Amino acid sequence: MRSLTRLFLMVLLGGCELVNAQQVYQVGVASESLEPGEESFSVALSGYAGPWAGRFAFTWLPKGLKSSNPAISRSIPKVGKGSVQTAVVGKVTYKLDSKGNITAGKSGKSLPALPGITGFVVKNNDMYAAAGSDTLYRLHLPNPERGWMRAAYHNGQIPRVVPKEIFVSQDKLYAITKTDSLFEAAVIHGKEPEQLFARALALKSEQSQVLLMCLDLCGFDGSFINEIKKDIAKKHRLPEEAILINASHTHFAPGTQKWLTWAPHNRYPDEAYMNKVVRPAMLKAADRALASSAPSYVKVGRGTTAIGRNRSNGELATPYDNAVDVLTAERTDGSEKTVMVLSGCHPVAGTAGIKHFTVSSNYPGFMRNALEEAGKIKTTALFMQGCAGDINPIDEPEITGAKLAADALKVMDSNMKPLSGPVTFHMDSVLAETTPWSKEKLVEFRETNSKLGAQMEPERNVAWADLMLSHLEQNTMPKSMPVYIQTINIGEWKLIGLSREVVTEYGLAIKKLWPEKLVSVAGYCNDVSSYLPVERHIKTRVYEGEGSCFWYGLPSVFPLDILDRVVNRISTKNY
Repeated sequence: MRSLTRLFLMVLLGGCELVNAQQVYQVGVASESLEPGEESFSVALSGYAGPWAGRFAFTWLPKGLKSSNPAISRSIPKVGKGSVQTAVVGKVTYKLDSKGNITAGKSGKSLPALPGITGFVVKNNDMYAAAGSDTLYRLHLPNPERGWMRAAYHNGQIPRVVPKEIFVSQDKLYAITKTDSLFEAAVIHGKEPEQLFARALALKSEQSQVLLMCLDLCGFDGSFINEIKKDIAKKHRLPEEAILINASHTHFAPGTQKWLTWAPHNRYPDEAYMNKVVRPAMLKAADRALASSAPSYVKVGRGTTAIGRNRSNGELATPYDNAVDVLTAERTDGSEKTVMVLSGCHPVAGTAGIKHFTVSSNYPGFMRNALEEAGKIKTTALFMQGCAGDINPIDEPEITGAKLAADALKVMDSNMKPLSGPVTFHMDSVLAETTPWSKEKLVEFRETNSKLGAQMEPERNVAWADLMLSHLEQNTMPKSMPVYIQTINIGEWKLIGLSREVVTEYGLAIKKLWPEKLVSVAGYCNDVSSYLPVERHIKTRVYEGEGSCFWYGLPSVFPLDILDRVVNRISTKNY
């Protein structure tokens, strides 16, 4: 009996020693909304080139007759002397005369003409105008040379409204038609699981700390991310190399980066959204995650998923990195849990009907929601996008999200490894040289496409040729295309974050460098300025290898050996 008791105590104490041996990290998590609010009257969505007329998360809500809404009607602007309309914004007076001319300020500076204009309003730095059709127009006042662009139109999914007048009441845009009907402008948001978030995970060992941020955005320019990193680093004394920022690449978020060859409404990010929503949300999420750190046990595991398929491989064997990697951090007191899931698949499905024009996080939102509801304690879920460049989902977002959540739960239930060891981080890059076209080739290409008229790709090609010719004229042609490589090590787990829209082979190749380790590879990190293809895409001239270069305004395609260059750099440095 005593020997059995002694054996039981030895097992019990041995178990306690194993539990106590697991390293305790300081982990904090935070979530901030990225939902567009009332900072803009219309939101142009990212991703997709079609319809070329634009995907605007915008609708008109019927409000009855103007006469039945006297409080709102009293906000209709009075006509100034000799003008159709006068508006004072800050210290600047804008006037629209009976001939359709718009002037600004005491000098009477003329703004670009809009044929048929019947009225305008100003919101932040944008002027919105009606012009006798079902199209709402927008002019960015700090850069009027960009011209008028569409801000909304009758797309077959929203009510067809032809405004006779437009005006603002209590920071909302209204339209009155010829029949005296009143309509209120509204942004179309997805249901609760589809909401956009900026989520941050801070993790610290005794020596150092890292911050991982996961954003429900299609992408971002590296210059914007560098500014955010500088702000966070300065405030929290955290090295910029320790901050990794990943975009989920949802095709249903407002535009947040430059696409200079797209239709005018998609060429520049929405400044009001960027400055009033995205930037504050990112900084606040970082602050809260770093401030809320608490002792936690961290585990990592891997399973597989079947949510995607390779979309661009033709007759060749189909590569697909089907790994689903899961990182969990549970507070030592058992009160809260954080789950981060990494897998590579485009959030691009669900485009039928009004969904095509709706703000949505797509399948990552459904996945997060399912994991949080399944949690036995308070759970916060994050999604980090992997090497999704050429991987599309095979189901609608709701199904894809549910499948990925189920796959992640399988990993959490059976295949998690406790982490222990230091936290380290490194930043590196590979510079791929460009091979720009000659001026003669660009001019010929431009002339050929300009003759094809108002079509999506010819208009894109003309815009691309103009951009390249401008580079040649101003001697600003990029000489290289950098691929940024960020490494985060947390104990035995290694996370490699690559910039650009990384295709699936990069994940498969990089993981082979450390067969004894669990290595996770994320694309869409820190700078989403093009696709990052491999030789097969470039040789076969498919979208990822060639067509996307025109959309992203690249000077040329990538060199054929770009995969080897990136993998060799990572292997040589062995961070």
